[in-house]
Amino acid sequence: MPLRNWKTASMWVLGASSIFLGSMIAGKLETGLGVSDAGFAFASLLSLMLILLGGLLWITVALALREKR
Repeated sequence: MPLRNWKTASMWVLGASSIFLGSMIAGKLETGLGVSDAGFAFASLLSLMLILLGGLLWITVALALREKR
């Protein structure tokens, strides 16, 4: 059981950091001098993917905790 708790906690922390990084990228994102349309689109897509990955990891943790009961 301790190994499973360790895996669950690590997935929770990884999901939180993924959402944090995605929101940081999205918060600093703006078009301006030196930012191409392709770079803006890539940063937008990257932040969206990080946020979705974090949500998926949190759902995985919720399912693991539900099965644990």
